[in-house]
Amino acid sequence: MKYHKASMRTGLNSLLILAFCLGLTACSDKKDEQAAAESAAKVHKQKIQTSIDRLVQWPEKDLRDRARKAVMEQRWVKPSGNSALEYYLALRQKLKTPDESVETAITDIVPYAVIGMDQAIAKFDDREALRLEGLIRLADPNAPALARVKTDLEKMKARQAAAEASAATEEEDKAAAEAKALADAAKAKEEAARKAKEATAGQPAATPVVQAPAPVVQAPAPVVQAAPPPEPVAQQPAAKAAIVPISTPQPPYPREALASGTKGEVVAEITINGAGDVTGVRIISASPRNVFDKTVQSTVRRWKYRGNGETTTIRRTFAFN
Repeated sequence: MKYHKASMRTGLNSLLILAFCLGLTACSDKKDEQAAAESAAKVHKQKIQTSIDRLVQWPEKDLRDRARKAVMEQRWVKPSGNSALEYYLALRQKLKTPDESVETAITDIVPYAVIGMDQAIAKFDDREALRLEGLIRLADPNAPALARVKTDLEKMKARQAAAEASAATEEEDKAAAEAKALADAAKAKEEAARKAKEATAGQPAATPVVQAPAPVVQAPAPVVQAAPPPEPVAQQPAAKAAIVPISTPQPPYPREALASGTKGEVVAEITINGAGDVTGVRIISASPRNVFDKTVQSTVRRWKYRGNGETTTIRRTFAFN
């Protein structure tokens, strides 16, 4: 009987220890998820603050004019960096004192941001949902909509943090691969130079050749011969006529890049058929990528030349500054 009780007591102790360990593991996982979400939220908040801080540098009059224009064009929360809500939030931060017109405008526009955030969450558009969440939080930290979608936003922030960490790892791997390639190229060049030097050192020195003076021979009297008739000159083929531009408008500056102050350059290879129509536009290089490429391609495809009957390929560089 005593042995049976002792056995039961030992079993209960083992179960309690197991339950305690499982509880610690669950708490640890929950803390890790919460820490990742908080880290992503901090980074996202810094990005929103940076966007608003950039607009705060503008004069008050410019901010008010752009805010009114954005309202008239119904650009309530889009595009990023050029929306009515962002202009009014920048005005609030710049004035540092309550302004009734600014506060009223922010209150009226926040519902549009909430609608956009809900739509982005439904589409699993993490970037847009978190951008709008940041604007709503700046406008009203206690907005009911933030509490309503708190769980969805935390999941999105965790995914965003994981994506940024993955991108950073890829960049590090790419940089390491480029550094290795440069080191290998330098090593190969050094090895080639060493082998060339060894090959040169192994060859015997060249013996100078002393030439005897050539005997003087009396030249015979020159024989005058009739000059042969000139050979006919071969007809050179006519040079290909150059193509003449008829309509080549410059690509417009993308509105979002202009609003954010982004500058860059695109080098494109353009193929023109014999009739003078553009049949192909290939992007050779673009800095930054995927910012000015599309406007260059769509504009250049509409260019028109006076054709020369043959296909011609040219390169053009487009600067955006």
